Amino acid sequence: MRNRSIAQIILIPFLKTIGVILLLLGVGVLSYYLTITFLKKTARVERSTQYEHVMDINAGNESSNLIYSFDDKTNRIEAMVLELFDSGTKNLTYITIPVNTQVTISGKNYQKLLEKSGKLPQMVTMSKLNEYFSGDVAYEYGILILQEAYKADIGYFTAMKSSEFKKCFERETGKKIIYRPTKVLLDEAAQCKDEEAMNDLIERKWDTLISNITLSQKQRYAKDLIQVKRDLIYTHQAFGSESSGAFQLNKQKNQEFVDGIWEKKSYAKPQGKSAVNTKVASGTTVFIYNGSKITGLAAKYQKKLEEAGFVVKGIDNATGDLRKTTTIYTSKKKTGEKFEKYFKSPVLKLTSKLGSGADVEIVLGTNDDLS
Repeated sequence: MRNRSIAQIILIPFLKTIGVILLLLGVGVLSYYLTITFLKKTARVERSTQYEHVMDINAGNESSNLIYSFDDKTNRIEAMVLELFDSGTKNLTYITIPVNTQVTISGKNYQKLLEKSGKLPQMVTMSKLNEYFSGDVAYEYGILILQEAYKADIGYFTAMKSSEFKKCFERETGKKIIYRPTKVLLDEAAQCKDEEAMNDLIERKWDTLISNITLSQKQRYAKDLIQVKRDLIYTHQAFGSESSGAFQLNKQKNQEFVDGIWEKKSYAKPQGKSAVNTKVASGTTVFIYNGSKITGLAAKYQKKLEEAGFVVKGIDNATGDLRKTTTIYTSKKKTGEKFEKYFKSPVLKLTSKLGSGADVEIVLGTNDDLS
């Protein structure tokens, strides 16, 4: 009897302890299962984490976001708008960059990009971006290419189908292409009276967008976005010139313009008429051939001549032997003489056979190396 009592004294607490442990384990396993189930149903798979990025992403206080509109059937880029938002001043500015913008990639960068896409030409038309690269990373390559000609730090991108873009942006009346936020979008934003409401609005739209930042990164702007006044949103068009259906950006003017936007104090009055910074070029057109075999020399002269006001229709490598002296080909002597001052001792040759369609063709020689 005494032995049974001792066994009971030892066994009963032991069993109780085991029972408590099993209960706790059961609760733990059940909690884990419920948590995993909840996360599977509610967790958001961020597209931006599904590929290797090729650019440094910056979603800081000065938000510089390149917005693409694309046709979901052809993948052709139909609009590009640079969104600049200063969290400090609450200034919100949109700059339309024409999709027929052509960018000539510098020699060194072109060789690197060519390793990623063998279809990539050295002169890129931005509307054809998705023909050269595939996947979401194409929009990052678009930023890298665009920044060859548009010297503004672009921190990240947002891409959306043209049907979604039209809900958010509308084209202003006039001959030039300038996009501004739609009344629908502005009304939706105006209904957000606090940070939580703006967070909800951003989240509702997020699944219709492609971006290389995450939802939580975008929501960091919510608190400041609700303070933006809808009548103080400014819209502009990028500086540049258009000729023969192609748009050429003015690198220096655009850089100064964007720098000035970041330096501005809070917008105090409505903009009025949107700024149109485009002119149709009517100057002499030129095509540059690199006969020197010096990598990137044609691109350097393209920049130099564009800054001088000429329209460079394109650049390419010259065929045949290495050229030491630069040759200027044109049908009119006076036209060719305009270019002589940009080279050391060029040869001017008159000809009516200019295969590029430009007014002047220039074949660069080694004597005009700019390095």
